[in-house]
Amino acid sequence: MKKRILTILTILISALTFACDCDDINPILEFYSSEYVFEGKIISKVYANDSLTYKVTFDISKHYKKGDYPKTLAFDVTAEEEYTGQWTSCDWSAKKNQTWLVYAYKYKGKLTFSGMCSNSKVIDYRPISLREQKILDNGNSFKIENYIFEYENGFNYCINVTDINSILEKGKIKEYKNQTILLNVSIDSNGNLKSVTRQRELIRKKDSIFNLTTKIGDANRNPITEFEKDAIELISQVKKWEVKKHEKTGINVPYIRHIWINYDLKTNKWGYEL
Repeated sequence: MKKRILTILTILISALTFACDCDDINPILEFYSSEYVFEGKIISKVYANDSLTYKVTFDISKHYKKGDYPKTLAFDVTAEEEYTGQWTSCDWSAKKNQTWLVYAYKYKGKLTFSGMCSNSKVIDYRPISLREQKILDNGNSFKIENYIFEYENGFNYCINVTDINSILEKGKIKEYKNQTILLNVSIDSNGNLKSVTRQRELIRKKDSIFNLTTKIGDANRNPITEFEKDAIELISQVKKWEVKKHEKTGINVPYIRHIWINYDLKTNKWGYEL
């Protein structure tokens, strides 16, 4: 019995260890970046001569994204491990007669989709959630420039333009009780500093449909310490940051960066980490 339990635990741990590592993608951002978003049934699945790929063709019953509305779309997909001889934890497959919700996008100039690390999925036995359905129904009204972004994929990575070290060198020298703090830096769509907020006091107001941040504020619930006050004063002088753009459309968006500020009592120097 103990041996059986140990075997089961080993299998579970192995499954967790090798599970496909995917970041959650907000459906509206995938919708926004997709060429087509549709519901459709796979009416054919044909393997290539070498069996390393196969072509699936969808009979489309409903388009969600504005544009042209083809009745069918076909995609070339990497074949299953039994044909390729290569297995990864991110393997997936599509089968004839399955009904899918598909977010189709272009990769290297070719239209494709994925059943892994995407919101594309089989909907025969597990229907679209009410939350995602609401996003799909309202997706064409989405304006990306109206939201504030943080960690989401699909944007360039931004850093400061104003030199932070030169500002920190002018910081006050004191015997601070606290010597480290995580701050939120709010940047507008032109790369200009808007505000600096303590992480634990940050308030996000989110859109009820797309679950993206529309406004931020400072709760001001805890007394601000002398160290925190001086740290905020210093970072508030970092006025210029790189502009954040949506990679596909090139549209500028406002965003939040998180920055650790510390003070070394031994060297009496300020430091930071983005």
